[in-house]
Amino acid sequence: MYVVNVGGSSSVVGFTLDHGTLKQIPNSTRFLSTNNSGAGGLAFSPDGRFLVVVERLTNDIDVFSVQGDSTLSPIVVNPSAGPGAFSVSFAPNGAALVSETGPSGVANGSAISSYEIASNGALTPISTSVPTLGAANCWNVVTPDGSFVYTSNAGSSTISGFAIAKTGALTALPGTVVGTNPEGSTNLDIAVSSDGKFIYTLNSVAGAIGIFSVQKDGTLLNVGFAGGISPLSGFNGIAAF
Repeated sequence: MYVVNVGGSSSVVGFTLDHGTLKQIPNSTRFLSTNNSGAGGLAFSPDGRFLVVVERLTNDIDVFSVQGDSTLSPIVVNPSAGPGAFSVSFAPNGAALVSETGPSGVANGSAISSYEIASNGALTPISTSVPTLGAANCWNVVTPDGSFVYTSNAGSSTISGFAIAKTGALTALPGTVVGTNPEGSTNLDIAVSSDGKFIYTLNSVAGAIGIFSVQKDGTLLNVGFAGGISPLSGFNGIAAF
C-alpha cells in the first residue's frame, strides 16, 4: 500500500502489510512535482503496474510505475485534460477516471475525464471533461462490474452517473444527475457496496449517509438515509464492503 503526504514536501511512501502489521518499504519515498502540490487522491491501476496521484494545486496527474521490489519509478507528470483535477479511481478495464471540480466561477461546471496509461507512464485522454451538471465534484466511484461510474457533486448535493465503454469512453446517463441529496448536504465522499447494488454518500453537513439503490440501467433510487451523526464530528470519508 502507498499513502500520500500532502503537507511539507509532497510525497508518496509505501508499506507492506503482514498479519496486520505495517512496515515501511525501504527507499519507497517518491516526491511529487512540487512541495505545494495539494495532492487530492491516489490509486493503483487494476493490474498493479501503476500508481497514479492527482495534484490539485498544479492540475497535474502523476504516474509512477511499480517496480519489482515494490518501490516506484521516477515520476511522470501529465497535465490534466480539464481544470480542477481532484481525485482518481480506476475502471476494471484499466481506464483512469479523474474527477474535476471545473473552472473557477462556473456554476455547476464540474466534469470527469478518462485516460489510458501507456507503458512509459504517459496519459492519453479518452473522454475529456464530460460535464456532471453539478458543482464541486471531488470524488467518484466505479461499480464492481465496471459498467458505471458515479460522481459526488458536493456543491450541489447531487450524484451524476456515466456508463463506461470497453474503451474507457464515458457516456452520461440520461439526465446525467441520477441522485439528489437534501439541499446543503455537502456529500463529500461516495462509496459502492461490494455487490454493486447500493451507492452511499457521506453527507457531512447533514450528518447523514445517503443510500441509493443502483438500477439495471444505472439510474439510482433514493431509499433513505442513516442519520444521527453530529455534523461537527469531522465526517470526512466513507468506505463500503
